[in-house]
Amino acid sequence: MSNSSRMETREIADADLDSVAGGLSVSGSVDGLTATFAQGPNGLPVLTSGSVKSVSITVSDISLSPVTG
Repeated sequence: MSNSSRMETREIADADLDSVAGGLSVSGSVDGLTATFAQGPNGLPVLTSGSVKSVSITVSDISLSPVTG
């Protein structure tokens, strides 16, 4: 059995995002991040594998109207 939380999602109209004063507030955290890199073209690192135990993201300062319909 999966031990995951339910996530609520909504589409937000571009006009609603444009009217947000001061932009969005975004915060979050990552726990148990591991990543492996290899040398790629021009010596730039390229991610070859990775994993994460948990991720939390919070976006605020968007006023949403109630869902209808």
